[in-house]
Amino acid sequence: MRRLLKIFFIISLLAPSYGYGEQLKDLTGLSDMVEIEADRLDVSTIDGQAVFQGNVKATRGDILVKGETLTLFYDNKTQKVTSLIAEKNVYVLWQDKEASCNKAVYRLDRNLMELMGDVVITKGQERLSGQKVTIDMASDRQVVEGQGGRVKIRVNTQEESGILQWEK
Repeated sequence: MRRLLKIFFIISLLAPSYGYGEQLKDLTGLSDMVEIEADRLDVSTIDGQAVFQGNVKATRGDILVKGETLTLFYDNKTQKVTSLIAEKNVYVLWQDKEASCNKAVYRLDRNLMELMGDVVITKGQERLSGQKVTIDMASDRQVVEGQGGRVKIRVNTQEESGILQWEK
């Protein structure tokens, strides 16, 4: 019975509120909500994780993450979602930037996102590529690593560049 209650709790956290969807968009706390869609969901209450598979789409505020699989981790004691890991054909859309990579780790509890494996970020004609990009939204700091390869960037020198700016 307790296991069923935990599963119901997780699903209730993840399921969108259809009857009040339009009203919820106007609430200030909406950016704290994570909405996830997938073809399949497997929940392990013992491990504190939920694994979404097949055409996964997750949104939080103005951040959209897509991939083949997404693993959601939550603290068993507090029931708070701590992180999301998207894998296989990962696509991230945030504000006016698009990114593709092999894996994305979004640590909600630390406001940190790591993009790994053949990372390409574009904003208009600007482009940034490397093997690992760490975006610390709390300190407005980004680190791009080549990890055996080279870091490459293309910026427009005639206009204000925004490829490296990840606002909160």
